[in-house]
Amino acid sequence: MASFRIPRLPGSDVVVRLAASEEEIEQANRLVFRNYVADGFWENDETILRTNKFLHSPARTPVVVLEDGQLVGTMSIIEDSPIGLPSDSTQGPLLRRLRSTSRRIAEVSAFAMNRSRCSHRKLVLFLMSYVLQYSFYYAGLDRLVASCKPEHATFYESVLCFSKVSDLTYYDYSHACGYLITLHLLEAHHLLWQKYPPDPVTGESLYPFLMCDPQPCHRFPAARLSRARTTNWLAHSMPKVA
Repeated sequence: MASFRIPRLPGSDVVVRLAASEEEIEQANRLVFRNYVADGFWENDETILRTNKFLHSPARTPVVVLEDGQLVGTMSIIEDSPIGLPSDSTQGPLLRRLRSTSRRIAEVSAFAMNRSRCSHRKLVLFLMSYVLQYSFYYAGLDRLVASCKPEHATFYESVLCFSKVSDLTYYDYSHACGYLITLHLLEAHHLLWQKYPPDPVTGESLYPFLMCDPQPCHRFPAARLSRARTTNWLAHSMPKVA
């Protein structure tokens, strides 16, 4: 994995950004619904799109991937709020422990890609890079969590340096077993820098791609940053020497 290559965009017509309208959010929700039903996580009952409190929470920030003007991918960042996080219903004690060590925590959820598009696998890392950078620099979050089925948890762990913090657990609401995983976003700078040293020929590294450098397809908001991009966050993330 240390030589995991930086992905190349399949074309110049790819955009990753925050959802810009209620229509886009609805399209994202329907993509999530189709994939979750196909995977057996949700019943084929569209009332869940109206009744799922997290889909309609003001604490939710939906991110979308557009290709040729069509919405082909999405992931949501759901910040902690009085209604809690999606995984609280199953992983409450673990989440309370993580809250005690992090000031601002959010769950990444409602992830879906249009599997009929041949480019969808190439676009996943561009979406992940956007979510990591938006969460750290713009939302000012300290920690991300997610509940994932085993194969997705392995991807997050092996590629993005998330850590499993639970045993394999059955989730009633998704009718599936999964792990609770987490990533402290400041620590991610050090972890990803260690994992992905620069290529000796090209100098490229997946660390700045994921955590530091906006990509040509990224459209970040013009709002003021919570954390400056000019700060050497790698230096801040280094473990303190006693």
